[in-house]
Amino acid sequence: MSFHANYLPKSDVVFTVMFLNKELCEKTLEAITGEYIELIDIAAEYKNDLHKAALNSIYFDIKTRAVDGRIVTLDLQRVYSKDRIRNRTIFYACREIASQKVEKSKYENLKSVIVTFLLTEAPLKHTTFNRKIKLVDETTGKVYSDLLTIHEINIRHISKKHSQELQIIRQFFEIDTEKSYQKFVSAYSQTQLGALLLEAYDEAVSDTSVLDCLSEEDKYMVRLSEEERLLERAEGKQEGLKEGIQKGEEKERIKIAKKLLHQNMDIVFISSITGLSEKEIELLN
Repeated sequence: MSFHANYLPKSDVVFTVMFLNKELCEKTLEAITGEYIELIDIAAEYKNDLHKAALNSIYFDIKTRAVDGRIVTLDLQRVYSKDRIRNRTIFYACREIASQKVEKSKYENLKSVIVTFLLTEAPLKHTTFNRKIKLVDETTGKVYSDLLTIHEINIRHISKKHSQELQIIRQFFEIDTEKSYQKFVSAYSQTQLGALLLEAYDEAVSDTSVLDCLSEEDKYMVRLSEEERLLERAEGKQEGLKEGIQKGEEKERIKIAKKLLHQNMDIVFISSITGLSEKEIELLN
């Protein structure tokens, strides 16, 4: 077993490659949702091409299907802006519902979408442990539809009162040094979930060529830019951003916007990602 300082467990690309493992994904989803959901094997569908399988779900780290047809996503989020992340989650979850083909107006055949979010660095005040969100009738308090369920887990809320599996998940995503890695190995390598996490991580970082290649993809470059921009804004309130940095950021935003336009992405989405106004983006067309 090995630790890779450049690719921590909470890295987006590491997370995606690791959770292409069907058994690990199932066990983690069970710990989060309280339900065993048998999944299809994503990696097998892509003939074990991890690069193609990882890019299969553009808007979530992992998007897969249960054998009963339900759409299931698993996403890790580090930097957290409450309203933006929640609106983004709902936007893409609803898109997963609306993009389904409806034949002969049989809307009753639509497949449910289950979205699961692991928040690794979210402020405690913004979340509650194991938040489960459904569409509820405000008058009666009853569930209006089962088409959409969102599970939001802030790992900082996980404590000894919760299941061992959730405690293992917290400890794993808090690994950031060789020492904390070895501590996790000593404590959890003999447990089923701990062994699965370690095996999947070891396999992911044993040959970083796939991780290096994925890191250059727009899917991950855009997410990285989001995180860096949030940090820069926070720092800028205290110290002020230098003019040279501002110009560099502007060029980077324009570069990303052009790439997303080339991929026919929605202008509203591009605006939310880059921070450019819709009018500025239209001028790039």
